[in-house]
Parts: sequence; structure tokens; C-alpha cells
Amino acid sequence: MLKKIMMGAAALALSVTTLSGAANAGSIYLTGHDVLLHSNQNGYSTVILDWLRGAGTGSEIAAGSYRVGLVLSDPAAGFASTTTLDDYGGLTTLGLGAGTTAGAFTAFLGAIDVLVVPSHTSCGGCAFTTAASDILNGFSAEVTSFFNAGGDIWGNSSATLASFYGFLPPSAVATGTSIGGSTGFAATAAGVAIGITDGSPSMINGFPTHNRFSSFDPDFTVFETRGDEVISIGIRDATIGGGGIGTSDVPEPASMTLLGAGLAGVIGLVRRRRAAA
Repeated sequence: MLKKIMMGAAALALSVTTLSGAANAGSIYLTGHDVLLHSNQNGYSTVILDWLRGAGTGSEIAAGSYRVGLVLSDPAAGFASTTTLDDYGGLTTLGLGAGTTAGAFTAFLGAIDVLVVPSHTSCGGCAFTTAASDILNGFSAEVTSFFNAGGDIWGNSSATLASFYGFLPPSAVATGTSIGGSTGFAATAAGVAIGITDGSPSMINGFPTHNRFSSFDPDFTVFETRGDEVISIGIRDATIGGGGIGTSDVPEPASMTLLGAGLAGVIGLVRRRRAAA
């Protein structure tokens, strides 16, 4: 009986990842702000999470069903309020330490819909260490499987750590040099359209900001700038494959990666697709 269940799970995993189009593609939002450290910046975190879950689109996942996963340093220290994260369909945290296995990380991903990465400690007051970031980057294959099956990602500020977004393909995005200051930021037309306000109250001005993006795949949308600096970007209904990212069909290698995710992970991925259908 168990053998039949596992064979069915493998077949189901293959079908999930080889279907093409937006039904099983993920979304990413990356920002140079350390949003979570600053009491969610007048609702900026809500705008981000609502955009990621597809609010107002045909593939919207209900807020109450949108399960948030937050990775932390292990042991975690000094992490700010998660009130906004708690407002969705449940918050699960995972401390990333030397003993964190790929199996434990896969099980964590199987229980969530969006992976939230807090800002690096070099932002000042932030709590995600370089060691934790390195561990997360080591799970890039698991992140790829999660994303290609419909999981979403919100990455906060890299500050001065150039390798911070290493859980994504190098050709997808690269952080620029560290920046300073808390004013001069402006939402683009696309940013205004998703609900970012830079007036009163502002979601983006009046808050320290720590990095820009020096390069990123052209399929990303720019949501916020400061002069010629790109501060916040996002991509919706995309997949990772062939060393890059884009809004094309699910790549063949992803199907093989997901087969090793295990039955628990597959169940979680199926739930995400069902919720988004």
C-alpha cells in the first residue's frame, strides 16, 4: 500500500511541475527596505503580500488561506514584530542552523505558500545573519522546486551582503552597492497601481533603506526607485530553469528536482495549486 502511495506521489509531483503556464508558477518581491524591522512601514508589507498572493486577479489565493513561512537565524535574536504576517493564513518559522537538513527545509516549504526572508544583519538592527543566509543559499534547489510549483518569495534587504539573494539564479538578480538615507524614494506607475504610497503616510520615505538592485532579469517589474537607483522589484507567474528566471513555461529540470521533495512536500505543493486555481 505504501509503495502505491509513493508511486502516486511521484507521478503527481511530475504532473505538477511539467504543466505549463501560470497555474504552477511563482511570484517574487525583492526590496532594499528592511520592511519588517520598521513595523511594516505603514502597511507596505500588506501591499507586498497581497500582490504576491494575486489579490484582485483570477488566481487570487484568499488571505486567510495564504500560509506565511519566515526563515530566521538559529538562534533568532532581535527580530521585529510579525503582526502583519500573522494576519494571513498562519505563520510558520524555521531557524536555519548548522543542523538544518534539506528534508527539514523541504517539509517547511511544503507547509507554506510564501517564503519570507528578513533583512541581513548589516542593515543595523536586523537579525538574519550571514551564516543563515549561506544556509538558505545552499537550499537553492529546494527553493526552485517550491517556486516552480507555485510558491512565492519575499526577500527583504541584502544591505552590504552581496550573496544575500543567492537562493535565486545569479542571472535573475544581483544586489547593488549598499546605499544610505531614508528619503527620495518614489513609487513607479506600477508601484502606485499595486498600492504603494509615497505621500502621507508614506510606505517608502522616512524609513532607512540599504540596497539597490544593479541588475535583474528584464521580466521583473520595477516598483520603486530613487533617481536612477532601483529599490524594489517583482516578478509574477515566473519559473526558474536553465540558470535563469522568466515568465515562460515550467522548465524540464524542475520536474526532476521536485521528485525528491517527498510525500509531505508534494501534498503542500498540490494545496498551493488548488488554492490558486
